[in-house]
Amino acid sequence: MFGPLPALHKLALVLAALIVCTGLGFWLGAMPEVPINLRAGVLAGTVAGAAAAFALVHDFRQRQARPARARRRLH
Repeated sequence: MFGPLPALHKLALVLAALIVCTGLGFWLGAMPEVPINLRAGVLAGTVAGAAAAFALVHDFRQRQARPARARRRLH
């Protein structure tokens, strides 16, 4: 989605997605109104974070092969 990024920025996006989604899963698991225990909430949040991180840093565009260009040498 974000295209080609430096490795540090990709790592920051992946960590941010994992932290946010795991925190949301923890929050849902800790709420007494939601019938999910804490472990299941954290696990679901981590899985959702991993999927979100993959979607954020993966390039989904199809790249077409380009023919190689040869340079002509002038004598």
